[in-house]
Amino acid sequence: APPPGWQAPKGYVPVPVRKRRRWPWLLLLLLACCCGCPAYYGMPIWSQYPAHAALPAQVADLSLREDGRSTQAARQLEAEVRKAHLLAEDTFAGVYANPDGKRVTVFGGTGFRFNPESAANDEITRLAKQYQLGSAETVDTGVRGRHQRCAVGRAEGDAVVVCTSVDHGSIASAVFTRLSLQDSARLLDTLRGRIISSDRS
Repeated sequence: APPPGWQAPKGYVPVPVRKRRRWPWLLLLLLACCCGCPAYYGMPIWSQYPAHAALPAQVADLSLREDGRSTQAARQLEAEVRKAHLLAEDTFAGVYANPDGKRVTVFGGTGFRFNPESAANDEITRLAKQYQLGSAETVDTGVRGRHQRCAVGRAEGDAVVVCTSVDHGSIASAVFTRLSLQDSARLLDTLRGRIISSDRS
């Protein structure tokens, strides 16, 4: 404001000061929040669901066992998976082994899961009593939306490692013999990569 008593010179024309408009910046911020956030959190769901599963005959040095005992064990595990996950769209189970006696029993299913982290915790808890599991360890999968847990336990008197891996479209668990926890976690990642395929790809 001009000081008291101030008079403008002859011929002076006041120029209005233009106010900076803030609405474009607010609009950009709203667009980023409305479009960017859903895209960031929705991309894992989009890429992981829906999915389907199929057991390959060979994974690395492991071969799918198709003898009577292995087939019966797989059917029983698949029935347990179906009972534990009523909303599963598909289920699978199989027993793999190599000539050196390493044995891997893998099982799981496909179907939508809104909270994979909670589902991974629930699954390792479900398996804890059956396999006498100790404390579960969180394994970094490096994949957004996928969560993995592993724990050491026992099955039929032998030491085993049980791991489960869950994302928005599937769950895959496995029981490993003759492997460390870290090696078991890596092998489960390999197994699920061969067994589970996204329908988006």
